[in-house]
Amino acid sequence: MTASYLALVRLAPARRLLYALSAAGLSFGMVTLIVLLTVERSTGSYPDGGFAVAAFALAAGVSAPVRGRLVDRRGARTWLPVLSVGYAAALVALDLVAQADGPAWLLVGLGGLTGLTTPPLFASARVVWAQAVDPALVRRGYALTSLLHDLGQVAGPALASLLFLVSTWIGAIACGVAAVAAGLLSLPTRDPAHYTHDPHPMPNLLRSRPLLGLLAVSIVLGGGEGLVQVGVPIAAARWHHSSLAGPLLASFAVGSVVGGLWYGGRHWRAPVLDRYLGSVLALGLLLAPVVLARGPVSLAPLLLLAGLAFGPATVALFETLDVVAPGSGAESLTWVTTAEAGGSAAGSALAGVLATHGGATAPFAIASAILTAPAALALLSRKARR
Repeated sequence: MTASYLALVRLAPARRLLYALSAAGLSFGMVTLIVLLTVERSTGSYPDGGFAVAAFALAAGVSAPVRGRLVDRRGARTWLPVLSVGYAAALVALDLVAQADGPAWLLVGLGGLTGLTTPPLFASARVVWAQAVDPALVRRGYALTSLLHDLGQVAGPALASLLFLVSTWIGAIACGVAAVAAGLLSLPTRDPAHYTHDPHPMPNLLRSRPLLGLLAVSIVLGGGEGLVQVGVPIAAARWHHSSLAGPLLASFAVGSVVGGLWYGGRHWRAPVLDRYLGSVLALGLLLAPVVLARGPVSLAPLLLLAGLAFGPATVALFETLDVVAPGSGAESLTWVTTAEAGGSAAGSALAGVLATHGGATAPFAIASAILTAPAALALLSRKARR
């Protein structure tokens, strides 16, 4: 397995794309905390910061398919750098208005503008890998894409916090510069002179049953992730160990990284749709024992174990899109990420209600149920049709 990843990183175009994804992951991991702290610093109100983050998340989620289509139809070479610069400019404008003690409504609006201009760098990477490396190495590229995304979600907030301790303005600039660098580096090819980015139109959502099914599973997967992401801090607080929420979530991320790298380095014979549904089913089953946790010490290894299935699900998702929407570009993945974001928002809200009226681990029980049942039914349906 290690040899296959070494063969990938020896290729100059692959290394360039990995540099781009590293910068993108870091920027996207930083941006939520940057927006929150920038607005709170100006207004003295965390609720105002929360509204700005909500505006960013809502605008980014709703506009993602539009930005994906723009990149596909109008040219990635032009629009990825343009969107990256717009994203950086919105962050700098947010910081300048905050330093000038601008009104809260304007700060919230600039948070939304940042979301509207977020470049779909991870979505476009799925297209670029096929041209950057040989087909046998594409799955390894997908696995490293998932890895860099997860690492960004861990390292980004930590870096953002550190930058705010150093200076109150450097965080927004660093976040924007990282995105611009990612946009400029995100189109490596084996032969730049013959690079083409002319994806097929995405299948009509209302006419493509496989794509609709994938979006439905994505909503469920996002719901499960939201339940876990909010359920962990709530459980830690109920056990009077709120400070351990970060390390506990990191244990889930570590499991995801290990599982994704293992999955990406293997050769598989089973159909990719079965592998994707199997990973979602495994995640649901592995979340069931989390209900038995009675403290952080027992919760950490159970989350690590569950994360081992989340990584393969992410990598298999990229391959599944190659089957249900062959030849499509960034737009198809942005629809999936929007579906996951909607599910995550619903799961996050549900986790708070469950934790209030149930036990500390109630969110994990619901997450297990909503992941296991539909994935099992889908696999059985596919088996029956065959």
